[in-house]
Parts: sequence; structure tokens; C-alpha cells
Amino acid sequence: MKRNAGIVGGLVLLGLAGFAGPRIVVTPESYDFGTVIDGYVVQFDLVIQNAGDAPLENIRVVPSCGCTSAPLPKSLLLPGESVSVAIRYDTTGYSRYSQPTGTSVTVTSSDPQRPRITVWIRGTVRTLAPFEGTPKTLYDEFYVLVDLRPAEAYAQGRLLGALNIPFSDLAARMGELPRDRVIYLYDETGIQAVQAAQLLQGNGFSLVRALSGGLARWWQLYGELFFTWAPGASRTPPVGSPFYGTFAVVDPSRLAQNFLYIVDVRSPEAYAAGHFPGAVNVQLPTQKETEAWAATLPRPLPGTQLALWIIDEDGTRAVPIAQYLRSLGFAKARALLGGVAGWRATYGDTLLYPSQ
Repeated sequence: MKRNAGIVGGLVLLGLAGFAGPRIVVTPESYDFGTVIDGYVVQFDLVIQNAGDAPLENIRVVPSCGCTSAPLPKSLLLPGESVSVAIRYDTTGYSRYSQPTGTSVTVTSSDPQRPRITVWIRGTVRTLAPFEGTPKTLYDEFYVLVDLRPAEAYAQGRLLGALNIPFSDLAARMGELPRDRVIYLYDETGIQAVQAAQLLQGNGFSLVRALSGGLARWWQLYGELFFTWAPGASRTPPVGSPFYGTFAVVDPSRLAQNFLYIVDVRSPEAYAAGHFPGAVNVQLPTQKETEAWAATLPRPLPGTQLALWIIDEDGTRAVPIAQYLRSLGFAKARALLGGVAGWRATYGDTLLYPSQ
């Protein structure tokens, strides 16, 4: 009897010994990202846990291609410990493959039972519609337009999407401007714009440009094209003669050929929390209101183009607005793919500024 008990006890110990050691648990072991547009960055967290009773060592997470990143914070987990890995899969170019498509990451470790686990990341990647634009496209096209005139003149009439930073306040308000994006400066005649360009370039803003001749030159070329006026304002030409400097200047035609206008249709609260510099907040809850607003938009002249970006939270409201604008002949009307959420997935809060 004692002998049988000893045998049974030995088998139990052997069984327990069989379960000893590190044991890896990976969640999820596959990820379906649904349907996205070519160029969208798929993101999710991969959790690696050590469910064993010994350290899990030599952990590695290896993507199958350069389109995927998987930075691993630590390569050793104690029993019961876990780590989260931020997986990012750039789908650019994947719409050309048979669908569904995707990629994978391979997790290796010292778990003797499962030393290698492949996590599949799959879904459908479709091509971009003409009325959609990716966050990268907006990032590449983005510039900031700054009106250097006094606040009173700015309030009466200005170029669409222009920020107002009076020349006298520029030195104190440089922090409101991005250093890695093109910045166009204008005033009434172009004199202060050149001075402002010198000031900003001396402080590390290498992409700053002054609008040659200022609004006086703009008016000579285009009249009030791409202007917005206060109700009841006198629509008079700018006063003064155009000044054509030589330092960091560009002709107004550079701006007019692809004039950027960002329309943010989110709630005023969401807009105030973080929006693109120069974006205008417009509420367009119905088709009728969209039609009435669209009727106020300026029609480009030959050689000019209005690059309209419609921004919402996730892209759903912006798409029908962009489609409607295209039906009216605005050939560069686009909805930001994925909205602000899609932008943040790629660039975080870059270029999203709270209201002052």
C-alpha cells in the first residue's frame, strides 16, 4: 500500500514538474482590421504574458516586413508579468494585392512548448476614392498662412484660412507656429512680411516665405478671389503700392495655384480642443445647410485652385460633403480619411492646436 502511494506521489510530482517553467500567452494571436484605405496605418496592442512559474527570456517580436513596426519594451518577463507591444502596420501599396491581405509578426521566446508564435494581421485594403485624402497627403500639402495686419483690418477682410498674428506681436507668439511646415506671411504691401520672414528665419523657421507685394499685389492679380469679408464690410482694394523684396519672397501665384482651405465640421467643443491652424469651424448638420454654405465658396479662376479639406472626427460626415463639393466642380475637395482620429493614429497631436 505504501509502495502504491509512493508511486502515485511520484507521478503527481512528475506531472507538476511537467508544467513548471515559463509559459507564453500572446493576445491576440490574430488581428482582423476590417476594411481600410490604402495608406492607412493599422494600430493595435499585442500583449505578451508569462503565465508560467519561471522567467520567460529572450523574447523577440519580429515583423515580416518593413511596413510593420513592433517595438518591444523588454525581453524578459517574470512569472505573472506582461508587456504591451504597440503594433503599427502601414498599408501603403497593399491595395494592389489580392484581398484580404496583410502581414504578420513572429514572437519568439524561451517557452519550450511554444518557442515561436506567428500573429497574423489581415483585412481588406482598398484604393482611395477621388473625394478622400490620406493624413500623409494633408501633411505634405499643409502650410500656414499668417496675416500680419492689425486685428481690426483682419476682422474686416482677409484671405481664407489665414491666422492673425499682428506684426507687433510676432516675436511673442512664435510658439503658435510649426517650425517644420511652410509658413506664408502677408501684410498690406509686403514690407512687413519681409521683415517678419527675417525675424522668423533668424529664430529657426527655415520654411517661412513672404508674399511678394502683399495684398496689394494679390488684388492686382486676383481681385478678391479667396477673400472672406465681415458682414457689411467695404470691399475696397488694399491701400499702398506693392513692395517687391528679395528676401524669402514668393509670388502670390504660388499660393493661388493650390490655395489650402480646411473646413472643420466637428462640434465647437471638439474644434476648440484641437484643430489645424487656419481651419474654420462650420456646422453643416443637414444637406440644406451644406448647400447654402457651398454657395458662398469662391470659384477659382483659370490658373488657380481651391484645395478644400473637410475634417470631422472619423470621416463619416466629411465624405458626403466632399462628394457634394466635387459635384459642384471643386475638383480638389477631399475628406480627411479617418478624420481627426485617423490623423492622430498617424501623427498624434502634430499640427492640432487648441483655441487660444
